Amino acid sequence: MEIRPFRPDDAAPLAELAAACARGETDFVLNPLWEEPDEVLADFARFGIDPAEHLLVAEDDEGRVASLAGFLRRPRDPLAGLVCPIVRREDRGQGIGGRVLREALARGSEKLGIKVASAAVGVRNRAGYALLASQGFRPTHQVYLMRCDRPPEPAPLPVEGLVVDDASAERADEFLALFHRCGFAERSDAELRALIQDPCTRHLVARRGDELVAFVELALHWPRRPWVAYVGVIPELRERGLATALVSRALSEAFERSAEHALLLLSPANRTALRAYEKVGFHRHRLLDVLIEGL
Repeated sequence: MEIRPFRPDDAAPLAELAAACARGETDFVLNPLWEEPDEVLADFARFGIDPAEHLLVAEDDEGRVASLAGFLRRPRDPLAGLVCPIVRREDRGQGIGGRVLREALARGSEKLGIKVASAAVGVRNRAGYALLASQGFRPTHQVYLMRCDRPPEPAPLPVEGLVVDDASAERADEFLALFHRCGFAERSDAELRALIQDPCTRHLVARRGDELVAFVELALHWPRRPWVAYVGVIPELRERGLATALVSRALSEAFERSAEHALLLLSPANRTALRAYEKVGFHRHRLLDVLIEGL
């Protein structure tokens, strides 16, 4: 079994392998979560990294893809998400997953400068959990992968006097202030302006007079399966249905274009957000264990 860097013609068999593993709970991992070849390339394009540098493929003697492992991260970021080792069903039991994982971890540490890797596996994927644990990964918390399978009905705005529109790069400083006020991690002004102008990202904002009071960010790198990346509401307007209204509007438009279902990640402890997303039409699709390892 040869282990080598990713090549563009691997995209189709890798998507087929990932889709097969995602169908059952006992094989489920968060990454890779690909269904089509273009989703493989889009996943790396959204981070601006070369898949040939970050993804290893195991190939059998007949040139067929049997397994993979690698990383997703921002360029030169020492923190990375693991593209978990998944193995073609007929090749399991031969140690291929462990071998490709070890080589990916060594490559990440020695060549890519990755210091910490995180992974997420379905709670019923005992084999995947055990493989990661054997390489030092330890559990930190759990998250729901939630899924919406039908176009939501746009909910009415629960606060009078609000205007909803797309975010503007010219007023990115206001958006950045709202983003930080809602408690999210630091973003630079330049990064946010680039995201607002990126056609693969959609920002819908709610304004009350001159004040931005809420927003939703959709990641559209997989047009058939948009991700709800961030949702924020100023503290004094929370728990009034504003987040539900914004998300339902943004996703309704995404379904009108090309979406077939939508996804998001959510902590099981966030009961308020869970109820809000369930009102939109999301359901709990998978419960995942999140693990980390220092390389």
